[in-house]
Amino acid sequence: MKKQILIIFLLLSLGISAQMDKEKWTEDIKYLQSNLTNKHYNLFALRSEADFTKDINNIISKTDELSDFQIALKLQQALAKQGDTHTNLSLKKFIDKNQVLPLSSYFYGNDLYVTLTNSENKELLGGKILAINGFDIKTITDSLSTLFPNENLGIFRTRIPEILPFNQALKNFGFSKTDDVKIKYEKDGKISEKTVIPSVITKENRVKITLKALTFPQENKRKYFEKKYFDQEKILYILYNVCTTNEKNNPASDNPLNFGEFEDSVFKIIKDNKVDKLIFDMRYNGGGSSKQGREFVEKLAANKEINKKGHLFVVLGRDTFSSAILNASDFQDETKAIFVGEETSGKPNHYGELQSLELPNSKLKLTYSTFYFVRTKKKNVNTIKPDYLVETSFNDYVNGIDPVFEFIKNYH
Repeated sequence: MKKQILIIFLLLSLGISAQMDKEKWTEDIKYLQSNLTNKHYNLFALRSEADFTKDINNIISKTDELSDFQIALKLQQALAKQGDTHTNLSLKKFIDKNQVLPLSSYFYGNDLYVTLTNSENKELLGGKILAINGFDIKTITDSLSTLFPNENLGIFRTRIPEILPFNQALKNFGFSKTDDVKIKYEKDGKISEKTVIPSVITKENRVKITLKALTFPQENKRKYFEKKYFDQEKILYILYNVCTTNEKNNPASDNPLNFGEFEDSVFKIIKDNKVDKLIFDMRYNGGGSSKQGREFVEKLAANKEINKKGHLFVVLGRDTFSSAILNASDFQDETKAIFVGEETSGKPNHYGELQSLELPNSKLKLTYSTFYFVRTKKKNVNTIKPDYLVETSFNDYVNGIDPVFEFIKNYH
């Protein structure tokens, strides 16, 4: 008995919970199915209820064979098949921090580069990942992409770097058998391998790529919104990173304005200066509330000096999502804006207005959609593509060059 008590104490002290039994998982899974069927706006718009039920029953039949993490992962896969990017099951509770790889990466073009790690793995910085444990990176990313509705290139490039560090996920798909992984990478024309052990990235040990300069969007990425008037080019640059009104509530920002005050300052610049081009950049905007953006677009549309072909530009990117998609559609409907950048991860017609619930036993959080936004009559439109595709290369990133700004600056 003393030995059992000691084991339980050790498990709790390590933050590891005992495996849930089949009955409790069955209760949770049926609770998810029932509530989601009743509360989601239209869970079976793209894939039938019969197919979803088949997936659910298959997971229930295997709960004795799978770990808690694997069960949650398979539930997320089942949700992803239904095609709503806003409906997701949080896996956070079952993620083992001792199995997270110290890697942050980013797609430049179709290649995945390591942009941040810890000092123990600093040689990986700037390396293009080719394989993990002998498995080609494309094979790995194709499997990981089953964990979200893989509707377009934008969402693929956004979600894959978020999932890749979780060795539990790599193990689930058979790409890893041990806690450490061997990464094959290319850097400076040389191919190398490095064994990476799960560890935590801290402020003390983190290392990232040293950039030669920061672009205006990079410099202000953590702010909700910012502006800059480039006097020489006569360009007014508006960075709109979050569809939220009050920058004062952002602890990472020193911008004292709410959006109404910010909007006034923008139109004062337009009134007091010659503005040949106005850039509205939403490449980092993951959403919020679309109302203030829509009203801002309407005011820009009413300004005949700004709302002219070749004078108004909207920047899109892989992180443009949710309410930012609605505001992009507002620009399409109301203005003569030219769209530049990358395709969006969100679709013009999409689910939203999120609600959430908690599964009774596992306490996992499920988010789901309660409304469907329709912004185009065209069918099977899975993204908003820019008029001009302009991507940032890895060399651009390192050298502080924004090819989007350069394109707009030289546009005639």
